[in-house]
Amino acid sequence: MSADHGSPDRPEHDVDVESALRVVAHPPARPEFRDQLRNRFLETPEGRASASGRSGSRMGWLLAAAVVLAAGYFLLRPRAPEWRVLEVAPGTVVKVGDAPLPLEDRAALARALRDAPAIVVESGDLLLQAGDLALFDLGAGTRVELAGFHPDEGPGPLAIRASSGRMRARTGPGFAGRQMEVRAGTMELVVAGTAFAVDYEEVGTCVCCLHGKVEMVSKATGAAPRAIEPGKMCLVFKEERPPLWGDSPEAHAQPLERLEARALEIWR
Repeated sequence: MSADHGSPDRPEHDVDVESALRVVAHPPARPEFRDQLRNRFLETPEGRASASGRSGSRMGWLLAAAVVLAAGYFLLRPRAPEWRVLEVAPGTVVKVGDAPLPLEDRAALARALRDAPAIVVESGDLLLQAGDLALFDLGAGTRVELAGFHPDEGPGPLAIRASSGRMRARTGPGFAGRQMEVRAGTMELVVAGTAFAVDYEEVGTCVCCLHGKVEMVSKATGAAPRAIEPGKMCLVFKEERPPLWGDSPEAHAQPLERLEARALEIWR
């Protein structure tokens, strides 16, 4: 085969056609077209896999960061103050249900009282701090049910049912802006930041207010709420007779004043 028609290693071609093609004007390729060709034919499978891996890695880091932030929120958020048993008088017997509780470990005792459906002080006296919500002085013969005071509960309603004995209470700084509903005998009380006492006497139930606002509703006083003013008391008799209003008796006022002094020591 002659040199004009190629070589055994190359296909034959027309010399005249090749010469004509050399003089034909070629329009320049657009830059974006060249970029597309480069990406299509020059990028290796390994490069494409690497880009995909980088995208997946970024997504993984974002998910990990979200998990860390969520965990940090739950771990570092401020916890509500726990319950504490501040004082236990000698000879005190405290029960949850029918079982007396050991008194030596006060932290364990506070946890048991916090989770109890009802607290019974069979004898003696107990000073209990329910977080930053309230202080309670519970005397012999007292049975109380506390609702809404658990530190894991949200800022919902607070309620107390005092069924017997002697209970003195003083609200704390965490109580601000809230209300407490108290059932004592035939009385229903609404408390809005105060120090008050409930004493069951032989003749009836006495409620005293040291300071703050206590409103009472009872069938003995009619349907309209009535305020118990600071330094005053209301005694609702067991018998069907008008309630007794007047100054707080010393036997009820003095323990309440001592509780107020202790609250000021704790919550300065």
